[in-house]
Amino acid sequence: MATRATDTLRDLAAGWERLFPSAKLSGIVGDTRHAKRGGYHISIEDQVDSDDYSVVRADDKAPPGKWPRDCASAVDMNLSLADMKVCHARLIAVWRNRATDPRAKYINAHNGWNGTGPPGRYDWVTGTVSTASDDHEWHVHLELRRRYVNDPQAARAVLSILRGESPAQYLGENTMVMSDADKVGWATTNRAAALLAGTPATYQVEGEKTKRVEPNRIAESLARIEAQLTALSGRDFTDEQAIAAELAPAILAQLDPARIAAAIPPTIAKQVADELANRLIA
Repeated sequence: MATRATDTLRDLAAGWERLFPSAKLSGIVGDTRHAKRGGYHISIEDQVDSDDYSVVRADDKAPPGKWPRDCASAVDMNLSLADMKVCHARLIAVWRNRATDPRAKYINAHNGWNGTGPPGRYDWVTGTVSTASDDHEWHVHLELRRRYVNDPQAARAVLSILRGESPAQYLGENTMVMSDADKVGWATTNRAAALLAGTPATYQVEGEKTKRVEPNRIAESLARIEAQLTALSGRDFTDEQAIAAELAPAILAQLDPARIAAAIPPTIAKQVADELANRLIA
């Protein structure tokens, strides 16, 4: 038996590292020290104690759950004190509102530190707080509920929390991109924000290991419009004579002599005839 890390946990860790300058993955799969004491860094089947705290809750126990029994379900992320405070504060903000925030259902607990006193362990199921070990002054320990170890939406939800987004921002993003035909999980950025900013949108479709890049048709169209406006910006549209001089040849080219003569008002027909005669003589 051996504990493995799922793509969901790896994607969560990679996204987390991109969010904070000092973030550096400490681990997903536990080492021998973790294996001796159990917990979410160790798979269900590798637990020393079959009644370990990480395998008894409804969202962790398998069976009866049908989720994998050979996967780790926690991420440890090293952070500077400044980044630790920001990261922990964003987690706490959702922990306090876990009853109404749809992202909270994916997290079992996290250990973190606000920079004063001892680090704390925040249980997202019961709402209780206990003291965590001192090593959580320099790394955040975050546990996914085991039922979600293969759910890309769990990674997206946690990364939304770590970005400091509101529930409305999270729901708006996911309502926009999710469909029955093609459930798109954004890997690096919010698609709408990327397109409106003029950059290609990078995303990943569930079940695929490679990312897709969507050309920015909005930016391409705006560039064409901008070029057309630039070309027109130097022209004086109040100069009626210049506009007439430019348009007249194109208009006259579409008319035969009879239609041109018919278009001349009778009051100036003789003057036009005289002017044409003078030009022919000259």
